[in-house]
Amino acid sequence: MNRLTNEAHARLIQLRLFGMSIPEITRETGVPKTTVQRHLKGIEVPQEFRKRLKEKQGGAKSRAAGLRENCLEEADAFLGTLSERDYLILLVGLYWGEGTKRDFSIINSDPRLLQAFMLCLRAAKISLERVSLSLRVHSDISAEESKMFWARTLGVPVERMGRIEVIEGKKKGKLPYGMCRVRVLSGIRERLLIQSSIELIGKEASEKVLSP
Repeated sequence: MNRLTNEAHARLIQLRLFGMSIPEITRETGVPKTTVQRHLKGIEVPQEFRKRLKEKQGGAKSRAAGLRENCLEEADAFLGTLSERDYLILLVGLYWGEGTKRDFSIINSDPRLLQAFMLCLRAAKISLERVSLSLRVHSDISAEESKMFWARTLGVPVERMGRIEVIEGKKKGKLPYGMCRVRVLSGIRERLLIQSSIELIGKEASEKVLSP
Protein backbone atom coordinates (compact mmCIF):
# COMPACT_ATOMS: atom_id res chain seq x y z
CA MET A 1 0.00 0.00 0.00
CA ASN A 2 1.37 3.45 -0.97
CA ARG A 3 1.80 5.76 2.02
CA LEU A 4 1.74 9.53 1.67
CA THR A 5 3.03 12.20 3.98
CA ASN A 6 0.52 14.47 5.67
CA GLU A 7 1.60 17.26 3.33
CA ALA A 8 1.02 15.09 0.25
CA HIS A 9 -2.37 14.00 1.58
CA ALA A 10 -3.36 17.62 2.20
CA ARG A 11 -2.23 18.51 -1.34
CA LEU A 12 -4.55 15.88 -2.83
CA ILE A 13 -7.48 17.27 -0.85
CA GLN A 14 -6.65 20.83 -1.87
CA LEU A 15 -6.61 19.95 -5.57
CA ARG A 16 -9.88 18.06 -5.23
CA LEU A 17 -11.52 21.01 -3.50
CA PHE A 18 -10.42 23.15 -6.45
CA GLY A 19 -12.53 20.90 -8.68
CA MET A 20 -9.82 18.78 -10.26
CA SER A 21 -10.71 15.30 -11.48
CA ILE A 22 -8.94 12.16 -10.27
CA PRO A 23 -6.94 11.78 -13.54
CA GLU A 24 -5.93 15.46 -13.37
CA ILE A 25 -4.73 15.06 -9.78
CA THR A 26 -2.80 11.94 -10.76
CA ARG A 27 -1.05 13.81 -13.58
CA GLU A 28 -0.41 16.85 -11.40
CA THR A 29 1.09 14.96 -8.45
CA GLY A 30 2.40 11.72 -9.93
CA VAL A 31 0.52 9.78 -7.25
CA PRO A 32 -1.07 6.54 -8.59
CA LYS A 33 -4.77 6.75 -9.38
CA THR A 34 -5.79 4.08 -6.86
CA THR A 35 -3.87 5.90 -4.11
CA VAL A 36 -5.53 9.19 -5.02
CA GLN A 37 -8.95 7.56 -4.92
CA ARG A 38 -8.26 6.02 -1.54
CA HIS A 39 -7.06 9.28 0.02
CA LEU A 40 -9.95 11.29 -1.43
CA LYS A 41 -12.68 8.88 -0.38
CA GLY A 42 -15.56 10.90 1.04
CA ILE A 43 -14.15 14.26 -0.13
CA GLU A 44 -16.89 16.17 -1.95
CA VAL A 45 -16.16 18.65 -4.73
CA PRO A 46 -17.57 22.08 -3.75
CA GLN A 47 -20.83 23.05 -5.46
CA GLU A 48 -19.26 25.88 -7.48
CA PHE A 49 -16.85 23.43 -9.17
CA ARG A 50 -19.21 20.53 -9.81
CA LYS A 51 -20.56 21.79 -13.12
CA ARG A 52 -17.07 22.28 -14.54
CA LEU A 53 -15.99 18.86 -13.30
CA LYS A 54 -19.02 17.21 -14.89
CA GLU A 55 -18.29 18.98 -18.18
CA LYS A 56 -14.71 17.71 -18.13
CA GLN A 57 -15.87 14.17 -17.39
CA GLY A 58 -18.39 14.40 -20.21
CA GLY A 59 -15.67 15.62 -22.54
CA ALA A 60 -13.47 12.67 -21.60
CA LYS A 61 -16.30 10.24 -22.40
CA SER A 62 -16.89 11.98 -25.71
CA ARG A 63 -13.19 11.76 -26.59
CA ALA A 64 -13.12 8.09 -25.61
CA ALA A 65 -16.14 7.39 -27.83
CA GLY A 66 -14.48 9.22 -30.71
CA LEU A 67 -11.27 7.25 -30.19
CA ARG A 68 -13.17 3.95 -30.24
CA GLU A 69 -14.89 4.94 -33.49
CA ASN A 70 -11.59 5.91 -35.10
CA CYS A 71 -9.98 2.67 -33.96
CA LEU A 72 -12.85 0.67 -35.45
CA GLU A 73 -12.33 2.41 -38.78
CA GLU A 74 -8.58 1.81 -38.63
CA ALA A 75 -9.09 -1.84 -37.71
CA ASP A 76 -11.52 -2.28 -40.60
CA ALA A 77 -8.97 -0.84 -43.02
CA PHE A 78 -6.17 -2.89 -41.45
CA LEU A 79 -8.02 -6.22 -41.63
CA GLY A 80 -9.77 -5.74 -44.94
CA THR A 81 -11.80 -8.72 -46.13
CA LEU A 82 -10.83 -11.87 -44.27
CA SER A 83 -9.91 -14.75 -46.54
CA GLU A 84 -10.44 -18.46 -46.00
CA ARG A 85 -6.76 -18.75 -45.05
CA ASP A 86 -7.21 -15.99 -42.46
CA TYR A 87 -9.99 -17.97 -40.81
CA LEU A 88 -7.89 -21.15 -40.85
CA ILE A 89 -5.07 -19.30 -39.06
CA LEU A 90 -7.62 -17.89 -36.62
CA LEU A 91 -8.85 -21.45 -36.04
CA VAL A 92 -5.34 -22.43 -34.98
CA GLY A 93 -5.14 -19.42 -32.67
CA LEU A 94 -8.52 -20.04 -31.08
CA TYR A 95 -7.75 -23.69 -30.43
CA TRP A 96 -4.28 -22.82 -29.12
CA GLY A 97 -5.75 -20.38 -26.61
CA GLU A 98 -9.12 -21.94 -25.78
CA GLY A 99 -9.11 -25.53 -26.99
CA THR A 100 -9.12 -28.74 -25.00
CA LYS A 101 -6.33 -31.21 -25.66
CA ARG A 102 -8.36 -34.42 -25.36
CA ASP A 103 -10.75 -33.61 -28.23
CA PHE A 104 -11.47 -30.98 -30.87
CA SER A 105 -13.51 -28.51 -28.84
CA ILE A 106 -13.40 -25.12 -27.15
CA ILE A 107 -15.50 -23.76 -24.29
CA ASN A 108 -16.26 -20.11 -23.66
CA SER A 109 -18.98 -17.69 -22.56
CA ASP A 110 -18.35 -15.09 -25.29
CA PRO A 111 -20.92 -15.49 -28.10
CA ARG A 112 -18.78 -13.64 -30.65
CA LEU A 113 -15.73 -15.77 -29.96
CA LEU A 114 -17.76 -18.92 -30.48
CA GLN A 115 -19.41 -17.47 -33.60
CA ALA A 116 -15.92 -16.78 -34.96
CA PHE A 117 -15.00 -20.39 -34.16
CA MET A 118 -18.03 -21.58 -36.13
CA LEU A 119 -16.92 -19.52 -39.14
CA CYS A 120 -13.45 -21.02 -38.82
CA LEU A 121 -14.94 -24.52 -38.87
CA ARG A 122 -16.81 -23.59 -42.00
CA ALA A 123 -13.55 -22.43 -43.61
CA ALA A 124 -12.04 -25.81 -42.67
CA LYS A 125 -14.90 -27.51 -44.56
CA ILE A 126 -16.32 -29.04 -41.37
CA SER A 127 -20.05 -29.56 -41.77
CA LEU A 128 -22.61 -28.50 -39.20
CA GLU A 129 -23.68 -32.14 -38.83
CA ARG A 130 -20.36 -32.83 -37.11
CA VAL A 131 -20.82 -30.08 -34.51
CA SER A 132 -22.41 -30.62 -31.12
CA LEU A 133 -22.97 -28.24 -28.21
CA SER A 134 -22.94 -28.80 -24.47
CA LEU A 135 -23.43 -26.32 -21.65
CA ARG A 136 -22.13 -25.51 -18.21
CA VAL A 137 -24.53 -23.26 -16.29
CA HIS A 138 -24.93 -22.17 -12.70
CA SER A 139 -28.06 -23.06 -10.78
CA ASP A 140 -29.49 -19.53 -10.96
CA ILE A 141 -29.55 -19.67 -14.77
CA SER A 142 -32.37 -21.22 -16.77
CA ALA A 143 -30.89 -24.22 -18.57
CA GLU A 144 -33.69 -24.14 -21.13
CA GLU A 145 -33.15 -20.46 -21.95
CA SER A 146 -29.41 -21.03 -22.22
CA LYS A 147 -29.93 -23.98 -24.53
CA MET A 148 -32.15 -21.96 -26.86
CA PHE A 149 -29.78 -18.96 -26.75
CA TRP A 150 -26.69 -20.89 -27.78
CA ALA A 151 -28.46 -22.94 -30.42
CA ARG A 152 -29.85 -19.75 -31.98
CA THR A 153 -26.60 -17.77 -31.60
CA LEU A 154 -24.40 -20.45 -33.17
CA GLY A 155 -26.87 -21.59 -35.81
CA VAL A 156 -26.88 -25.17 -34.52
CA PRO A 157 -30.16 -27.13 -34.32
CA VAL A 158 -31.29 -27.44 -30.73
CA GLU A 159 -31.44 -31.20 -31.25
CA ARG A 160 -27.64 -31.20 -31.40
CA MET A 161 -27.45 -29.88 -27.85
CA GLY A 162 -25.79 -32.47 -25.62
CA ARG A 163 -25.13 -32.55 -21.89
CA ILE A 164 -26.07 -29.61 -19.68
CA GLU A 165 -23.96 -29.46 -16.53
CA VAL A 166 -25.54 -27.48 -13.68
CA ILE A 167 -23.17 -25.99 -11.09
CA GLU A 168 -24.37 -24.80 -7.72
CA GLY A 169 -23.89 -21.07 -7.17
CA LYS A 170 -24.79 -17.73 -8.71
CA LYS A 171 -23.08 -16.32 -11.79
CA LYS A 172 -25.93 -14.82 -13.78
CA GLY A 173 -24.48 -11.31 -13.73
CA LYS A 174 -21.21 -12.37 -15.37
CA LEU A 175 -22.37 -15.41 -17.33
CA PRO A 176 -26.01 -14.79 -18.26
CA TYR A 177 -26.17 -17.89 -20.48
CA GLY A 178 -23.41 -19.96 -18.93
CA MET A 179 -20.52 -21.43 -20.89
CA CYS A 180 -20.93 -23.31 -24.15
CA ARG A 181 -18.66 -26.03 -25.45
CA VAL A 182 -18.48 -26.43 -29.22
CA ARG A 183 -17.19 -29.87 -30.13
CA VAL A 184 -16.36 -31.35 -33.52
CA LEU A 185 -17.37 -35.00 -33.66
CA SER A 186 -14.82 -37.44 -35.09
CA GLY A 187 -12.37 -34.55 -35.20
CA ILE A 188 -9.16 -36.43 -34.45
CA ARG A 189 -7.54 -35.67 -37.81
CA GLU A 190 -8.38 -31.96 -37.71
CA ARG A 191 -7.24 -31.70 -34.09
CA LEU A 192 -3.89 -33.32 -34.89
CA LEU A 193 -3.51 -31.06 -37.92
CA ILE A 194 -4.11 -27.97 -35.77
CA GLN A 195 -1.78 -29.22 -33.03
CA SER A 196 0.90 -29.81 -35.68
CA SER A 197 0.35 -26.25 -36.95
CA ILE A 198 0.75 -24.96 -33.40
CA GLU A 199 4.00 -26.90 -33.06
CA LEU A 200 5.38 -25.44 -36.30
CA ILE A 201 4.33 -21.88 -35.44
CA GLY A 202 5.73 -22.22 -31.93
CA LYS A 203 9.03 -23.55 -33.25
CA GLU A 204 9.38 -20.73 -35.77
CA ALA A 205 8.45 -18.13 -33.15
CA SER A 206 10.99 -19.54 -30.71
CA GLU A 207 13.76 -19.49 -33.31
CA LYS A 208 13.02 -15.91 -34.34
CA VAL A 209 12.62 -14.58 -30.80
CA LEU A 210 15.80 -16.24 -29.54
CA SER A 211 17.92 -15.53 -32.63
CA PRO A 212 20.53 -12.75 -32.18
